[in-house]
Amino acid sequence: MWGSIPARKWKPMLRMKYLLLAVFVVALGSLAACGGDADKTEKTEKTDTSSSAANTTGEQASGQASAEQKPTQPVAPPAPQELSGAHILVQYQGSQRAPETVTRTKEEALALAKEIAQKAKDGQDFAELAKEYSEGPSGPRGGDLGVWVQGRMVPEFDEAILGMEIGGISDPVETAFGYHVIMRKKVEKVAARHILIMHEGSMRKPPNVTRTKEEALALAKEIAQKAKDGQDFAELAKEYSEGPSGPRGGDLGVWVQGRMVPEFDEAILGMEIGGISDPVETAFGYHVIMRKKVEKVAARHILIMHEGSMRKPPNVTRTKEEALARAQEVKKKLAAGEDFQALAKEYSDGPSAPRGGDLGPFGRGVMHPAFESAAFGLDVDGVSDVVETPFGFHLIQRYR
Repeated sequence: MWGSIPARKWKPMLRMKYLLLAVFVVALGSLAACGGDADKTEKTEKTDTSSSAANTTGEQASGQASAEQKPTQPVAPPAPQELSGAHILVQYQGSQRAPETVTRTKEEALALAKEIAQKAKDGQDFAELAKEYSEGPSGPRGGDLGVWVQGRMVPEFDEAILGMEIGGISDPVETAFGYHVIMRKKVEKVAARHILIMHEGSMRKPPNVTRTKEEALALAKEIAQKAKDGQDFAELAKEYSEGPSGPRGGDLGVWVQGRMVPEFDEAILGMEIGGISDPVETAFGYHVIMRKKVEKVAARHILIMHEGSMRKPPNVTRTKEEALARAQEVKKKLAAGEDFQALAKEYSDGPSAPRGGDLGPFGRGVMHPAFESAAFGLDVDGVSDVVETPFGFHLIQRYR
């Protein structure tokens, strides 16, 4: 049942409902959200009101400081962008969260970071350098930080990567955690469904799976052929898959390249949209994969929180009934033709309020399911009815 969990995250993610990650932290939030696969020793300890990648309030672009406001017109910050990169962290004695085994001086750490940066610029493989030198948790996976939303890293890190070209290598960047050599990567996302057939030797198999490896492969081949012959993939997943995504038709949502185990990633990246794979073997069993188009919408929202809302600020004291009445009042104003962005600035309790509620673009599997269903079900320029999530009541406007 854990066949599509990223190799680097399968232990912590045993508690998660879904196969994916983070970030995001993510995460970012990317991010991952979650946040996802972010290195806690390298990312900020900021807490935004949006929660993880799998269950956000719709405040995907949250955690941003309120904009400085003029007397009559708030100045809305731009919606933060998603970023992706890898890094090599060189720590020194006294750097934040450095283990006792790190005894080099700050000067020695800077010299080593400069040497590593030059090796990367001279063409040596960045991932291999990260595995050899990095003292961050991402080192064993080649320094990969996945995807995160701008503002989730410490400011020095974000500022450095925002000034880089895709594929570029930074000079050493100093933060409280040490010196970072950074490579900026393209934010590349994929989406798929899969059917997982486990066997007696599969990692994390449930006790009721007793078939041999040979029997599992034969069954996976039979299912792959049925899918290629035109049978509905989602229905086949519901019938056969032994992964947690089975009941939802094998849908894995959207994730960033590099988050799955290598065999899974390599298989899907070689497929066309709508294509069906032959059985793909991983430590978790045999997977039949269908690659999907990455669907995205762009939306704004107005969030009305109440005293029972998840992650509400202390100044929100209204009851749930009062919050619903307030949301319905805003809905009437929208129906009367008032401007959505102006109302978001006036009424929304979410961090996106200064931006007119703008959340930017997002894919499936990022927002809370109720929020996602409403947003993807709207026509462009359409406005939802009141949508309830654990974070409060939302009014959503899709603009792309």
